Amino acid sequence: MRRAWQCRLRAGVYGLLKDEKGSAHLLLFGLLGMITAAFIWVIAFNWMMQTYGMNKTKPLLDRATHSASLDIVPEEAALGRLVWDSTKGTDDFYRYLRLNLKLDSDLTPEEGSHLREAPVVHHLEFVTSPAYPYVLQRTVTVHTGTAKQTTRSIQVTIYGPSVVAIVELNQPLLGLSRSEPAVLSSVASVRFR
Repeated sequence: MRRAWQCRLRAGVYGLLKDEKGSAHLLLFGLLGMITAAFIWVIAFNWMMQTYGMNKTKPLLDRATHSASLDIVPEEAALGRLVWDSTKGTDDFYRYLRLNLKLDSDLTPEEGSHLREAPVVHHLEFVTSPAYPYVLQRTVTVHTGTAKQTTRSIQVTIYGPSVVAIVELNQPLLGLSRSEPAVLSSVASVRFR
């Protein structure tokens, strides 16, 4: 009895496979759909990780820029003029950048840092203008001299004497052997009221 049942089962399965038409197409379309979904997932995951890294780094960069903006010459301030001590401000910017992002003296990430590669500081400027608001425009080239060379334009509106920092971060990409550069700008303005 068991043998007869197995024979009928085999005949039934064979009959189903024999009468099936287009199943290879359905299988291929299913595989194509899964590959497409996996590709979209990887792209979305890379975008989320880059956004997370930028959202985590931007406030820390803003704090370093703010610390640089606090270094004014007291004698000039007593006369009502805003003049930065740019040497001390630059030193404070890098000191707070290293402390906040957990970097060593050459800006290489230490253990516990959320960065994988050292940030590149393209511009650190102490900006004043005869009239405000003032639109500051800078161009930054990332991966200079390589096949991945890209030019990024930064436009910042400042409303008073300001310290502007433009920093490049490289975020690793899931599934790729390269990293994507992200350029962040930070402005610490002093507004006259």
